[in-house]
Amino acid sequence: MKKSIKLIALDLDGTTFNSRKEITDRTRQTIAEAVRRGIQIFPATGRPKSYLPREIMEIPGVHLASTSNGASIIDMDKEAPIYEDLIPAERMPDIIRRIKDLPVIIELFYKGACYCDRSTLPVIEQILRERPSVKNGQAPEIFEDGIFDRLLHDPFPVEKVHLIFSDLEIRKEIMDFYLEEGVLDVTSAFAENLELTSPTATKSNALLKLAEILGIDRDETMAVGDSFNDLDMLRAAGTAVAMGNAEPEIKETADYITKSNDEDGVAYAIEKYAF
Repeated sequence: MKKSIKLIALDLDGTTFNSRKEITDRTRQTIAEAVRRGIQIFPATGRPKSYLPREIMEIPGVHLASTSNGASIIDMDKEAPIYEDLIPAERMPDIIRRIKDLPVIIELFYKGACYCDRSTLPVIEQILRERPSVKNGQAPEIFEDGIFDRLLHDPFPVEKVHLIFSDLEIRKEIMDFYLEEGVLDVTSAFAENLELTSPTATKSNALLKLAEILGIDRDETMAVGDSFNDLDMLRAAGTAVAMGNAEPEIKETADYITKSNDEDGVAYAIEKYAF
């Protein structure tokens, strides 16, 4: 018997958007039809608010989104968060001391945007020369002077610390350290990156929190994703759908496997499991 689905969390990159970074007419129309049927469509992404794609957020009725891996739930109609789970200010100096001198791209998500310390521009340029493909994983940065100094001496809470590596050995060292320390959530969207958030700032907690706010039971939720940073969200949802292009571990976790993101897999999943 098909479940009654009232809330669908959709990952964006590699899921709702195809490999050309486009949302097709079929997928857009299916999302619009879901909204017309009273289903809340909930984009869930690692992106900050400023980088939410208009192609999905301008679909009538789509106005709530989970950003920065669940650190914030944004109501776009009000241009404001209705829920936040940030890395506490007091933890930021230790994080900055550990990473600021490493040969990595350091992106800091706060106030709904992506910021970089201007001092890191030479490192960014070097890494982009060595691994030009990682540019696809960057958010549009705002460069400012003295961000590291502020976080060291007058820290403030941050949604997410996003790191992009050229040296994968350094990536492993940083990942192993934070996994062992256990005070931050550590996840990844592609081979060269790491994403650090509050330990409870996850796509899964954002999904469950929104369901609670809206009065929707867990069994009435569905999630669709493709990558490791979607794993917890799929495990939390009442119905878990992996994309056809998903990592093997994601497929093993899911209740169902839909078509790939180049075959309108999201549209197919909504039509098959929610309508």
